[in-house]
Amino acid sequence: MAGFGVANERLRALEELEREIGASLQSAGSVILELSKEKPQERHLDRQAAQFGAAVAKVEAELSAQ
Repeated sequence: MAGFGVANERLRALEELEREIGASLQSAGSVILELSKEKPQERHLDRQAAQFGAAVAKVEAELSAQ
């Protein structure tokens, strides 16, 4: 039954990957929303852009590992 353990671990990894993709899309949406404002707040843009970059890096690393 060791196959179930491996399958469960892969499923967990895919679920984590899905969460990271969702987080990256949410950060990208926040950046776009902030840029659409007449006076965007630079601190907010920087924070959201950093979160986007971190999420994309995690997704890329996980996909490379797969």
